[in-house]
Amino acid sequence: MPFCHVPGMNPSGTHGYCLLLLFALVGILCEEAPDAVKVRDTAIIPCNKTCNGKLLWVLKTKNENLDVLKCEQGTCTEGDGFKNRVSIFENSGNPSLKLYPVLYNDEGWYMVYCDSKFLCKFHLEVFVPTTVNATIRNNVTLPCYARTEKRIADDAVNVLWKKDDQTVLQVQKGIPKHGSSFTGRASVSLHHYKDGDLSLTISSVTMADKGLYRCYHNTEEEHGHPGAVTLNVIAHQKVCAKKFGDNLTLDLFGSDPATVTFTGSTETWVCNVSGNHAECSPEYTNRVSVVNNSLVLGMLTTSDRGTFTVKDKMGEVISINTVTVEGVTQRHHYVALSVLIWFVLSCICLLIWCHRKSQANANESTGLTELLREPAFIGFSQQETSPNIPEESEVSEHTPVEETMPMMVTPMMDKQDNTEEEESI
Repeated sequence: MPFCHVPGMNPSGTHGYCLLLLFALVGILCEEAPDAVKVRDTAIIPCNKTCNGKLLWVLKTKNENLDVLKCEQGTCTEGDGFKNRVSIFENSGNPSLKLYPVLYNDEGWYMVYCDSKFLCKFHLEVFVPTTVNATIRNNVTLPCYARTEKRIADDAVNVLWKKDDQTVLQVQKGIPKHGSSFTGRASVSLHHYKDGDLSLTISSVTMADKGLYRCYHNTEEEHGHPGAVTLNVIAHQKVCAKKFGDNLTLDLFGSDPATVTFTGSTETWVCNVSGNHAECSPEYTNRVSVVNNSLVLGMLTTSDRGTFTVKDKMGEVISINTVTVEGVTQRHHYVALSVLIWFVLSCICLLIWCHRKSQANANESTGLTELLREPAFIGFSQQETSPNIPEESEVSEHTPVEETMPMMVTPMMDKQDNTEEEESI
């Protein structure tokens, strides 16, 4: 609801009546400022006068005048089309009108009379908003169209974009004028205007840009289509895959101050950042720094796995950073496990080899023992050593058996024999 104030004026003195008339005129001008409400929302139609008599609210449209509400001696009656939807706004102390829910055809001029005397009037604009989503720091275009002249000169173009009753961009006779927070960021194409396109482009969207935007063509009573656009700014989302000991950079997106929280199993406070200074919880104090409007968290560990959320001064979420950390301790665990498995397998192989070696030695020792226990057959005939030879191979009993001498000759004996041979020669 607009508020008018004329500084330096004192209604007392010789010119008091003139000043009172001036204030009344200013009040009327303020009340005539248009207001807008979404369909199905609640509208409070103001009137800052008092009435102790018969009160009548009337809606004036292009085609008809409709009775909205009649009140006399504390009893009020709704007009046709407003049954169970209108009442006197109780908290105002004056005959302001409350309308709920607002319907699309409730748009128009609302006038109030007291004992048939005019008191106030107010223009209500009803719209069905179109919703446009944009990610923070991206560019966005809000649509608006109107019937324009194809050959209109640039210096004859008139466009007005408002956000929550504040001027975003006004092009008057081809000259643009920006609202304070949209300087250099909001624009309308004069070339596209000739095609009936009055769309507004906003660059580098911030959380403060979200809200209700309305587009007007020529005057504030000639709005474009759609009549309003709701801009919804979505938080920036990022997935960060980090290694043990890496740094994590959290963009604050120009918010000053900003708050950073961490969510693992529960949400905990990390830091409050104001300018280049960061005030942090004890577990983060020695690990953070502020660089180029970003919070840098150093020496990541596996305990930093989770979500870091950045919020602006109003508590709105600016960015959501999902962080994974590959833990070096986990890698060492796998390495240690691999070494342990290799060691166990090596021990098993060694035991198997030792067992087989021991068994082989035992077999060799057993064979040698059996060999030593076996009777010597040296000097015996083949018959004596081979008792199973068939009878037909046996020699005659009268055939003498040549005794076989053992072949064990010492080196000294060989040497002696050689000497004897030489002497005989």
